[in-house]
Amino acid sequence: MVTKFQLINPMEMTAPRDGKGTAFSFPYDILKGIDGKVKAFNHMRLEEDSAIGYHQHIDDLEIYIITEGTGIYNDNGKEVEVTVNDVMLCNKGEYHGLSSKNGKLDFIAVIIG
Repeated sequence: MVTKFQLINPMEMTAPRDGKGTAFSFPYDILKGIDGKVKAFNHMRLEEDSAIGYHQHIDDLEIYIITEGTGIYNDNGKEVEVTVNDVMLCNKGEYHGLSSKNGKLDFIAVIIG
């Protein structure tokens, strides 16, 4: 099965997770629910000066993989600059957030529960 990126209808989000600015989610629905564990598999885009607010994962974990741009990842209160091909993991019970830096930031977000 193939999903063409250009055929995915993006979902616009304002101030995602009580962050700021605008984000777009391009959901790869064919990957959702794999083995009953994948809750979401999305290509995400944070516009310039936008952020996903700092939040906790209680019943699941989340993986980010940066595909374009530079950002600041908040890893349980510690801010780290991230760029293309960097991978971030937020385990169950942990907190994280992500903001764009110097332009838009594209990344893959996978939520597993």
